Amino acid sequence: MNDYWLPENLNDRGMELAGIIAKRISNDVIGAVDHWLEMPERLVDSPTRPEPARSWGKGFLCLDLGPEDHDTWGRFHAITKTDDDPESVAQRAQVWRLPVTPYRENPITLPPNDLGDCTGTVEPRTLRIIDLTSMWAGPLCTEILARAGASVIKIEPSSRPDGLRYGDGDEGSGNAPMFVELNTSKEIADIDLRYCSEGGEFHQLIRSADLVITSLSPRANENLGITYDEVVSINPDIALLSITAFASDTPESEWVAYGTGVHAASGLGWRSGQPLTPAFSYLDPIAGLEACAVALGQAMREAPQFCRVSLDRSASAFRGLS
Repeated sequence: MNDYWLPENLNDRGMELAGIIAKRISNDVIGAVDHWLEMPERLVDSPTRPEPARSWGKGFLCLDLGPEDHDTWGRFHAITKTDDDPESVAQRAQVWRLPVTPYRENPITLPPNDLGDCTGTVEPRTLRIIDLTSMWAGPLCTEILARAGASVIKIEPSSRPDGLRYGDGDEGSGNAPMFVELNTSKEIADIDLRYCSEGGEFHQLIRSADLVITSLSPRANENLGITYDEVVSINPDIALLSITAFASDTPESEWVAYGTGVHAASGLGWRSGQPLTPAFSYLDPIAGLEACAVALGQAMREAPQFCRVSLDRSASAFRGLS
């Protein structure tokens, strides 16, 4: 791990967010926050490391590709290998829905996610939450809420399982240690949202829920009808929280990316004139904790019914580090 970078104040930021969550539910359900921040290190002997920066023309690219992306990347690479501008290549890759981002030296600085200034508390046992998240940030948010007592129903179609289910440490059973740790307190429903009918099982769940939390891309949310206008048309009292890679008011708003890609694009992946690969996707647990704090604010009705937490705004806490 010595060849990889993590922010010096990662644990401090995690403890700060854990304190906010504990205050909003009057319960320190998180416990040892470093366990959640360093899950790849804690749960797997030899975790898969992010790919090193790919040298590309005038700069570098972050290729945060999943197993299903490699064939697409091969076809894309064949027609873009003469383009030496990483920014241009990343933009074109997004048209192909590839999680490719440029390493940036001087990006625009964004304000942090707005966690609200909540004065009350909420009893999680009164909450019913629909979980449309996968991987790390979203499932961490909903797992904390579930361990605090909320009823959380995770929508995970068998045709498209959570990307962590068969991850590091899995032996083919779909019980990778990180997946289990992040989803052990939830009910899992095999519902394919592409084929949901009006008045069907998913709409019935929405009618009885207090909050929907999604980490689908904005385009996927739109295509599947997981928008604020759509869900409140089914249940006027429901709140919607969207966890995205990039903020809504940025040129990358619709981009597909994971924590390592946001690390690169945010400028945190550039040190002393060189790209710097993180040990793991540390922005995911930070965004997950921030999302949990926001979700509790929504449950208290002290935050808007529709909120968006983005990983690029989560990066703001780590600015100015050498």
